[in-house]
Amino acid sequence: MGAAATFIRFAGCNLNCSYCDTDHRSGSELTLDDLVSRVGHGPDRVVITGGEPLLAGEQLVGLAAAISATGRSVDIETNGTIAPPRELSGFVDNYVISPKLSNSGNLPDDRKLAADLPQGPLKFVVDGVEDLQEVSRIMKTLPGREVIIMPMGTNAEAMVRKMKLLSQPVAAYGWRLLPRLHILLGIE
Repeated sequence: MGAAATFIRFAGCNLNCSYCDTDHRSGSELTLDDLVSRVGHGPDRVVITGGEPLLAGEQLVGLAAAISATGRSVDIETNGTIAPPRELSGFVDNYVISPKLSNSGNLPDDRKLAADLPQGPLKFVVDGVEDLQEVSRIMKTLPGREVIIMPMGTNAEAMVRKMKLLSQPVAAYGWRLLPRLHILLGIE
């Protein structure tokens, strides 16, 4: 957060989170050349997010390879339910895994984490202090990873209010608390 990046947002997802801010009904299909051309004029970091980008499989490998060939770093944000293809490993600099909690409205089996998750920080969207216990249970199965807590909210006022409520409990766990910056800034 705070560093310039170009975001490529995939619309499809294997989950249906109650707080999702991705419009899965609109958007445009772009060719690989179109995408690479667009990111070629932007910042050195490209974040591929969703929806769930790992649903794209081999197409995602091609996209990451093409972006990497331009000298840009490639980050992938994933919900962690799908293991990435091995071929991605040479083209992805960072993975951010966002496991879904029960507050997402998804069934436990649907949000079960893949067995071969890549290394990378875990980012949890929480609605309140009570969600931190669920995060703690998940972290017992994935020790040693960085934990980022982001409060749920669709407007700046709600975000700031929840950050104030969460700041001390999150610090007590030794985790990081970050806002959903695009919400604070009113960026869609």
